[in-house]
Order: sequence, then structure tokens, then C-alpha cells
Amino acid sequence: MDPNLTHLLYFIVYQVFPYVVITVWLVGSFIRFLTHPYTVKSQSSELLGGKKEINWGARLFHVGVIFLLFGHLFGLFVPKQFLADVGITPHMNQMIEIVAGGACAVLCLVGIALMIHRRITNPRIRKTSRPSDWLVLVLIAGVLIMGATCVINAMLFDQSGEGLFDFVNWAIALVTLQPDAYTYLIDAATPQKIHIFIGLCIFLVVPFTRLIHIWSGYASPIYLLRNMQKMRMNGAPMGDDLPARTMERSAD
Repeated sequence: MDPNLTHLLYFIVYQVFPYVVITVWLVGSFIRFLTHPYTVKSQSSELLGGKKEINWGARLFHVGVIFLLFGHLFGLFVPKQFLADVGITPHMNQMIEIVAGGACAVLCLVGIALMIHRRITNPRIRKTSRPSDWLVLVLIAGVLIMGATCVINAMLFDQSGEGLFDFVNWAIALVTLQPDAYTYLIDAATPQKIHIFIGLCIFLVVPFTRLIHIWSGYASPIYLLRNMQKMRMNGAPMGDDLPARTMERSAD
């Protein structure tokens, strides 16, 4: 491929596209909050059947993806010099990625496989599934598979761990608005570049799919500070500590 065309392609995908994704993700989510607030939820299909699969699948997936998310934030935005200052060598950093990232990827893959199997084999869920639901599953499965491929690629071809810092430099360059951030990825391994592209696509579709519910996860620590909710029952009291109720009936 012509070098100029290659640079243009990388500039569009890894320089311009990330800013487009961030803008659509934030602005689109805000507009959805304003215009369709009651759709900002996971839209769970648990009541339609396959409860065992969704329980195991969702738990495995969410546990794995939470650790992967924080692991990626740490891995992408912690400079090499900081790691050196605390005694973590590039090889040690690589091993952390392989062991911890690989374990979390397995959890996520098992979880997403269970959820895909449930959506395919359960007639009620399959019938009520929208194209956006399938798109989300395909994107998540794709980014997980490519992430696992990145781990294998690192084990085979980059045991020194130095290649990871190309992605650190790229991420930091984007945040600091450097116009040549994309150049850090030109010589990066293909699985990593595909993994990044699919990951960006996932954030791009958040405002338009059930992935919008990830915003509620960011607010979950607030529940630790809230007062206990009071629940009122319509039936008879279930304990002696509940106040007696007076039922009034109108005369015939």
C-alpha cells in the first residue's frame, strides 16, 4: 500500500475516529437522557426464560469486564517511567497483562457465550431481540476474541513487553491532543490494532443500544450514601414490628 495512503488511513482511524467516538458517546448519551430517560436501562430479558444461563452468564461477564476496564485504564494511562519508579519492568508489566488480562478475558468469553447461546436457543428471547442487541453481542464477542489474541501474540512475539508502551504513548498523545498520536500504532501488531478499533466501535454505539446502562454503573457508589428505602406492602403485615393497618370500607 502507498505510504501516504497508509498514513491517511491510520490518521482517520486512530487519530480522528477516537475523538468522534468520544463526542458521540458523551453527547449522544446526554441527549438520550433528556429525550428518552426511561430507556436508560439494561432492558433485561430475564423474565422471558433462560434464568440459569443469564444468571451465570451475566455474572461472569460483568465481573470480568469490570476488571478488564480498570486494567485497560491502568495499562493505557500509566507512563513507563512511573512503572520503572515503582520497580515494575516492561516484562513484569507484560506478565500482569497476560495472567490477569487472560483470566478476565476467559470469564468474559464464557459469560458472553452463555448469553449468546441463550438468545439463540430461547424462542421468546430470539423473537424479541432487536438488531442492536445482536450488534452489541457481536462487537463484545469480537473485542474479547481479539483481546485474547493480543495476549497470545504478546506471549509469542513480544516477551520483552516493550510493545505495550506504543499503546500507552498513543493513548496519552490523544488525551494531550497531539496531532501525531496515530503514528505510534503504525508498526503495532495487527491483533492489537483490530482490538482497539472494535473497542472504539463499542463506545460509539452506546447511546443507541442497551449498552447505555453502563452509565448507571458509574453512579452505583452513590447507593452506599443513600438512606435505606422504605417498602410498603399491600398485603397483611409479615411481622409483629410492622404497624397495624386500618381498613375502611364505605357503607353499602
